[in-house]
Amino acid sequence: MKVLDAGHYYELAALDGDSGIQRLQFVKREGAKFPGNVGHCAGATSQEVLRVLIDRAFYVNNQIPCWQTRLSIYLMGAVVWLYEHRAAKRHKREAPGFYAATLGEICATCGHVGCVGGCR
Repeated sequence: MKVLDAGHYYELAALDGDSGIQRLQFVKREGAKFPGNVGHCAGATSQEVLRVLIDRAFYVNNQIPCWQTRLSIYLMGAVVWLYEHRAAKRHKREAPGFYAATLGEICATCGHVGCVGGCR
């Protein structure tokens, strides 16, 4: 893993390809709610990347089931829930439940579960 823009843009090692790299970009916003950010760009949230990893873990576990993969699915879901709980607190709304946070529909404006678009 190589950091291209701390907290926002990364180069990941890739297997079985010509380039040997994949890029991962997180959303970057500017303003009072985002101290230290200079510049802005579209990208994913940490929660969304974790949801991808959860989906992949389900897929891999269906290939070769094991308790370690099942536990990792639960733990990644817990991390998503913690991020969504934090966001709900910041936006002064009720936090989603565990499964809603992990599998629920996200707001197109802020990217969080349980928001109805009045978040910004």
